[in-house]
Amino acid sequence: MNLIKKALSLQPIRYGISSVIAFVIDYTILLVVEWLLGDFSLAMEVSAVVAFCVSSQVNFQINRRWVFRSEKSMWTEMGGYYALAAVSFTIKTFVLMEVMTRVLLFPTWLAKPIAEVIMFVVNFAVQKLLIFRKKKTTEKSAEK
Repeated sequence: MNLIKKALSLQPIRYGISSVIAFVIDYTILLVVEWLLGDFSLAMEVSAVVAFCVSSQVNFQINRRWVFRSEKSMWTEMGGYYALAAVSFTIKTFVLMEVMTRVLLFPTWLAKPIAEVIMFVVNFAVQKLLIFRKKKTTEKSAEK
């Protein structure tokens, strides 16, 4: 039990759990909506957008409250988060997944997890260093 508690105290572990939760939501919605759209030529792209809209909000809330334990303005952080998410989503969907599904002919169910893994580390670093960063304590405020 102490090992689990210790593991959950580590920010990268919490980030991984948050990412897995968001991925499961995103992946499920992506595949279900793509299946529902059938032979529509942009089924993968439309499905990816719908899945992103839901999973990104879940991921933002978990990251803000549990992973990074932020107390800053939600709206400011949400702006930064969605700026990163939009860039990440664009690279993941319209570069990586397009190449894998249209050029390499990978099925969506395989292309999606590969694209996610590629973006995972970069997104953690940007969120930790920029979006949810803690304010540094100055010497004067530390003395008070």
